[in-house]
Amino acid sequence: MTPALKTSPKENRETVLRLARAAGFDLVGVTSAEPLEKGGERLRRWQEAGMSADLGYMQRPVELLSNPKKLQKSARSVISLGVSYYGGDHPENIGAGHVARYAWGRDYHDSIKERLLRLRGDIEAELGTRVKARAFTDAVPLLERSAAQRAGLGFFGRNACLISREVGSYFFIADLIIDLDIEPDAPGEGTCGRCSRCMDACPTGAIREPGVVDARLCISYLTIENRGDIPPDLRERIGDRAFGCDICQEVCPYNKTKARKTGWSDFLPEAGAGPYLDLREVIAVRTEEEFERRFGGTALTRPGRAGLVRNCCVVAGNLRLGSVLPALEEALRSDDSPVVRGHAAWALGRIDGGRRALTEALEEEPDGGVREEIEAALGRS
Repeated sequence: MTPALKTSPKENRETVLRLARAAGFDLVGVTSAEPLEKGGERLRRWQEAGMSADLGYMQRPVELLSNPKKLQKSARSVISLGVSYYGGDHPENIGAGHVARYAWGRDYHDSIKERLLRLRGDIEAELGTRVKARAFTDAVPLLERSAAQRAGLGFFGRNACLISREVGSYFFIADLIIDLDIEPDAPGEGTCGRCSRCMDACPTGAIREPGVVDARLCISYLTIENRGDIPPDLRERIGDRAFGCDICQEVCPYNKTKARKTGWSDFLPEAGAGPYLDLREVIAVRTEEEFERRFGGTALTRPGRAGLVRNCCVVAGNLRLGSVLPALEEALRSDDSPVVRGHAAWALGRIDGGRRALTEALEEEPDGGVREEIEAALGRS
């Protein structure tokens, strides 16, 4: 490597912005590595209100999640980056399971990490010196949206998403925590004005107040991070959403005018599972090996096999699809997971022709919780 260039924070900023854009990132901003005080206070209030459900990584100490230097002691700056994952409008597909846009293609963790590491190498080559940098996207204990807001990428909307005036809110956030002095950006500013479309449209009322989402009610949490049962009183409100939810973003005026089609082929539908799931096919998945063959390398592995099958059972019940009855009956009879069997029972109770399988299963079912689901589906509870 050539001798290190003596560059100013302003020159470092110009270098970082140019290289980040060249690497394909749609948004780039810089903030200091000092604690994220405003974000930390928001997190503290949210935790104390009990809205984190069982998200263990969001229940960690505020002092850890809000301080970049807890992740890298030598950190001087945080380079915050955004990349659009918007693949366009959802195509019409009645009778299938709706997948949130961010999961249409390849798993973003892998794709973005590869480019982040290349970007770090490009910065080193340009400056002629080694830099210590930690590269990640949604994978370490840091309030990434708060860092991105302070780095100027956008402002917090009423739905708690970070909204960019350039690309709306359909974008992944990635970071390089780096031991380099870089001139920072001004924090992102903006407002939703009087608009409350996201709050009005949320099927479960998860947006409790502007900028505050209760994970216990959020469809994205219920279908992705939640490993147990989906509360019965929330199942119907999930509708056809088999993985995640875009409703609060779909109704946002910024996305109607600013959403930018992704330039990364990894995030297009053809790179992964696409915008919909075939309910019968997913409900029929019985082994972890088959699950990995079908969904490995995509974000759909996040809830695990049982979680994704559970979700598809709920969607089948909500859509009252007689065509899925055989798959639901087989899941109730033979799936290893009580969570799957319980949700298959719930779905069968909502579809004409499902009572026979429920009655037969009640005699054989060993799990008390599943028996309760069957009895409820039969109207006996």
